[in-house]
Amino acid sequence: MAARIRNESWIEDEELKEVMKKYVSQGLRREEMLDYLERDFSQYAWSFRTLDRRLRAFGIYYTDRRVSLEEVQDAVRKELDGPGKLLGYRAMQNRLRQEHDLLVPRDLVHAVMFDLDEEGLAARCPIRKKGKPKGHFTTKGVNWVCSLDGHDKLMGYRNSTFPLAVYGCIDTASRKLLWLRVWVTNSNPKVVGRWYLEYLYESRVMPSILRLDKGTETGVITTMHAFLRQSHGDMDPCDTVIYGPSTSNQVLSKLPVLNT
Repeated sequence: MAARIRNESWIEDEELKEVMKKYVSQGLRREEMLDYLERDFSQYAWSFRTLDRRLRAFGIYYTDRRVSLEEVQDAVRKELDGPGKLLGYRAMQNRLRQEHDLLVPRDLVHAVMFDLDEEGLAARCPIRKKGKPKGHFTTKGVNWVCSLDGHDKLMGYRNSTFPLAVYGCIDTASRKLLWLRVWVTNSNPKVVGRWYLEYLYESRVMPSILRLDKGTETGVITTMHAFLRQSHGDMDPCDTVIYGPSTSNQVLSKLPVLNT
């Protein structure tokens, strides 16, 4: 193993200076740069403090504040008119660092791209993801569609810290909470089916349609509802159950009682 030099001889090493400058232009983190330098220049002693001190001694910085705005605009405009027209602002920053030797911060690149090509920037790399636009919800009235869902956020780590599983039913027209049960589980289809049967026995009112997700706990309750509704004769029993994701359902997590 070669002896490490603990003196100032590294300051005259032009190869080391060029390699460190290349690593900075590539945007390598200090941890990554240190690993490469310890491998390729093992004759020198290395640490994070030593790396920072040698970068300052060579005049190498991750961000060069001396770069003018006009230089950045010219480089970004050149890339947008050429092969870089599909780049987002993160990739554009890397392109400027590597191809144009412009060590500029990411927020400056974003601001310049926003001024030069606002629509293209929004299409390539939006600042925030746009959610699916909400549609219009219509219902024929009370007890027409009832939404059922569970709530597991009170369960804790691995559903065992505080075994408080919630399951309930909401009328989609009036937003009235028809029934709510708290038990050690809400994934047992027999237990959930019994809760629904208890509600029907107590209220003597059956909704026309149930809206729920395709969970393992909904098999019994949907079978019971379709079987009981077939005697009414007003609609096909298969149409009395609507499946859909919980994200577009009127879920229990939005109730104020569960958000306190």
